Amino acid sequence: MPSRHIHSRLTSRQVPDLLQAIFVAELMNPSYCLWLVSPWISDIPIIDNTANTFLCLEPAWSRSRVRLSEVLANLAEQETTVRIATRPDIHNRSFIETLQTKTEGMNCHIHITEELHAKGILGDGYYLAGSMNFTYNGITVNEEAITYETSPEVIAEQQVFFTHRWGGA
Repeated sequence: MPSRHIHSRLTSRQVPDLLQAIFVAELMNPSYCLWLVSPWISDIPIIDNTANTFLCLEPAWSRSRVRLSEVLANLAEQETTVRIATRPDIHNRSFIETLQTKTEGMNCHIHITEELHAKGILGDGYYLAGSMNFTYNGITVNEEAITYETSPEVIAEQQVFFTHRWGGA
């Protein structure tokens, strides 16, 4: 598959659609390791299952907007190593506690750092980076500059960087 590099400013409707597509693809073909790096992070709705469109991915999901913690917990249950890097801000505490409760600490690692400013998602076959925090405003209100990369070289480089910077094997 050829490398794809996309850089654009997305509207407040496009960012949720892109994130939904990324996480649905993850659920269908989970990465060995999934990094989510964001200074501010909330338990945002990430998959719109109000019409039971994604019932085949998780039959236990109700007709609702599936939250980020539910998707990450599902991936951890499928043996994806979920790694979160975020700041020690009180805003992030609720999400972190919810995720740790849902995963019972299995396959889920949280790295807290005061200096964090990077943002992105890194899976086995893609890297999404840009200006977006994983919060309501970050995905639905603010105009964001996003880069989506599928180059194996870029992904490998970022995996080394993420592992060196925020831990992991």
